[in-house]
Amino acid sequence: MRRRWSAVVMVACAVVVACGALLAVAARTDLPADGAGRRTPARALETAELNVLHTAGELLVQDCMRAQGFSYWPVPRVPHPDWRDFPYGVDDVDWARGHGFGRRIERQLDEEAAAGPRGRYQSGLSAERLEALGVALMGPDAKGLAVENPGGGTLSHSDRGCITASWRQLYGDVRLWYGSSETVKQLGAVRTGRVNQDPAFRTAVAGWSECVGRRGFPAVHPVQQRDEQLARTGPAAEADDVPMATAQAECARSTGLADTAQDLHRRYSDMIRAENGAAFDAMRRLQVAALPTARDVVARHAGS
Repeated sequence: MRRRWSAVVMVACAVVVACGALLAVAARTDLPADGAGRRTPARALETAELNVLHTAGELLVQDCMRAQGFSYWPVPRVPHPDWRDFPYGVDDVDWARGHGFGRRIERQLDEEAAAGPRGRYQSGLSAERLEALGVALMGPDAKGLAVENPGGGTLSHSDRGCITASWRQLYGDVRLWYGSSETVKQLGAVRTGRVNQDPAFRTAVAGWSECVGRRGFPAVHPVQQRDEQLARTGPAAEADDVPMATAQAECARSTGLADTAQDLHRRYSDMIRAENGAAFDAMRRLQVAALPTARDVVARHAGS
């Protein structure tokens, strides 16, 4: 399932900065060594730990925004209990039977965003006040933090604003945090692209295409099929969601596309982590080091 997110203020700025300095800093970070003197790779965090870090970050943003005279409602790490990400097409038959391509979930999230406390609050602000809210949250411009995008170009973010302030409180070195975490985030798209270009995946997609065609839903790629279907509107279009998504998932299973995609996903994940070890290591070390602070923040707010 895809999910369209919108920020309060979207600021784009092209800044040409190399990330070599970032990774050099990562390499100099104090690291424990094994018996042979080699640096021990940082561990990946568990889901519960990632949830704590996310919650603490949102609570720190809330505190910062309140200090500047604005209300802020923390955003959940998982937007909806039934939300799922299917980067290679829907392959869970039960989920497809219950949710189609996730249209109703997206609609519910959009409606909650508009009618919930955040939406009501922002709709009541003047244009000037809404702009000031965006500056307080995101910073005045996308300058100060930058890193090369593994997929091309340069990513940048303000070194001011409440989001950056929350990073500073949790992770300390905001440049290292932004550079490493944003690199890792963007590598997801790199991995998806590699999987899609792999000959084994293409062969599996061809078999899948024949399968859904026989089911009455001709398509050349599952993600394209999903996106085109969600772009359709009206009762007739929505009536096709569940049968089309179910055919997509059942064919992904019966033709081996789902297994092929999962195997390639794991293989390219390992390759990308090896190729970008400094970014992964820096991000994970900062996360582990931030856990005590994050737990304190969550506990403090729970008791307030």
